[in-house]
Amino acid sequence: MKKILLSIVALFSIATSQAQTTPYSLSGTTYTQSFDNLANGLPSGWRVDSIVNPTGGLGNDAIFRFSPTAVAWSNTGRGFKNIASADGLTAGSTSADQSASTDRALGIRQVSFAGWDDKDSLTSVAFCIANTSGLSAFNLQFKIQSLHPAAKRYHNWIVQFGVGANPGSFANVVTAPATLTIDSNFSNTTVNVNFGAVLDNQNQPVWIRLMPSDTTMGSGNRPQVGIDDFQLTWTGTAVNNTPQVVTYTPASGATNVASTTTSLQIDFDKVITLGTGNVTINNITDATNQTITAGSCTAAGMVVTIPGVNLLAGKQYAVQYDSTCFKWNTYSCYGVYNNTSWTFSTAPPVVPPVTSLNESFVGCNAPLLGLFREFSVNGTQTWRCSNFGRNDTDAVFMNGYAGGVTLDNEDWLISPPLNLSAMTMPYLHFWSKKRFTGTNTKEVFVSSNFTGDPSTATWVNLNANFANLDTIYSFFNNYNLNSYKATPFNIAFKYVSASTGTADEWSIDDVYVTDGAVGIRSFEEAGLNVMVLGTVNDQLNIQMVDLNNSSYQVTISDMQGKNLSSSHFNTIKGKNNFNVNVSNLSQGMYIVNIKNDSLNGNVKFVKQ
Repeated sequence: MKKILLSIVALFSIATSQAQTTPYSLSGTTYTQSFDNLANGLPSGWRVDSIVNPTGGLGNDAIFRFSPTAVAWSNTGRGFKNIASADGLTAGSTSADQSASTDRALGIRQVSFAGWDDKDSLTSVAFCIANTSGLSAFNLQFKIQSLHPAAKRYHNWIVQFGVGANPGSFANVVTAPATLTIDSNFSNTTVNVNFGAVLDNQNQPVWIRLMPSDTTMGSGNRPQVGIDDFQLTWTGTAVNNTPQVVTYTPASGATNVASTTTSLQIDFDKVITLGTGNVTINNITDATNQTITAGSCTAAGMVVTIPGVNLLAGKQYAVQYDSTCFKWNTYSCYGVYNNTSWTFSTAPPVVPPVTSLNESFVGCNAPLLGLFREFSVNGTQTWRCSNFGRNDTDAVFMNGYAGGVTLDNEDWLISPPLNLSAMTMPYLHFWSKKRFTGTNTKEVFVSSNFTGDPSTATWVNLNANFANLDTIYSFFNNYNLNSYKATPFNIAFKYVSASTGTADEWSIDDVYVTDGAVGIRSFEEAGLNVMVLGTVNDQLNIQMVDLNNSSYQVTISDMQGKNLSSSHFNTIKGKNNFNVNVSNLSQGMYIVNIKNDSLNGNVKFVKQ
């Protein structure tokens, strides 16, 4: 899943705070929800809420906090999630096993700090039925799963029902087993509920709600709850005359939809005739919309085509339509009046190839990472801007450790297309460092067929060796790109972390390409002598024996790599002494980096 701008998320939050739930019309004698298609969004008729009162009505609609992107059980972020079901897996199943599982469950997790759902507030998932006219003796069976053995807190879950379009209250029903406790024990519990007569023959919406009866208790991590295999049965045969949506095209939640798309499509379960009303295509990104009348659409059997659509590249869209737009005989479809039921985003604008690359990330302002773009294939962490640049205050970094644990992440930092055909022998160079200890993967790749999704491109590993990466920037130079220059290609930095390992912070800065190799050696390799003289108080005294007349840049940084000052000095052949004013520095250990286009070295000193 590609990350959406914070401003878009904010708009989504505002637009959906009062979102309506389209009730589901039952048919036949049973309803089953496997949640295996969560990648396409929440199923029809389902709703998720935050800040819920067990004795009150519906909570705050939190559909904008459901993510269709598959995540591992160890994902500790708050929200409603697409996770692997416990069916066929064990407590020791790896994140790869979970990712490969097509048996999905609806996950729910709370956190300890305040946010959109407040601090450890109650949350819920609910299924809304249009009516139960002529039906009786409802029974429910579902699975509730405890999926994060590292969780130390626990809470008890309940099943409730409510009646009406917006129930003022919900009532508990008896479950078997009677107590549904979710804790650190990996579990997959089948729950049975007999509703008796409370849902019988209702000619108005009926709600079935699953939620905790209390906030989490104990200390430590909170549990990851999974809901799966929801099956509702009844006596009688439900006749559903309301046209039901089978599929949307583009599918809800689709990404990288071509901006050249000129029509949308809805597949219904009944033969459709056109009614009145409007289809509204909302450009959420730009807060604009396009209105298309129902009469302008075409209906061919069960398929409705919405023509004349104008899309822009790199935008987030939501489609709404009136309940009067599409009909079967005299029965109108359910309308969509929110910005969550049918959403998609268009592919970003095609970036023309650049003929050179010299990216210092100066002015970095996420999500714009200079000429580079970040792509998150897995996890909630992303490449971001850093204030710890090599020669300035700007660089980019990725860290898979958050909230006290290592998380599953796969994140790419990808250059624009490069057309270096005019160069005789192009070479890639960049500077890199790390913070903290980690076992995660760091790699540099080249691709000649990347079109917007890193998982579909063919990547060639440049085999950069990061085994000795340190907290001080190191120079990685002379990666030969000559075999790729005939056609445009992309360069990518790939970071992977797993919840079963540890993760460090990886920084990248000053990425550039030269026509021909560059040579930068350490002072030791060049046989030069650099040292700090005497005690360092307000002045740092450096002595350097140079073999030539040269010019150098001197940068002082703290032990975390943050640059504190930068200056230049010239040397003559032989012994050179120069002073740097460090009176503004606090007591402690620092690093002085001395370099030019061919030499680079570091010396530590202690400010008294």
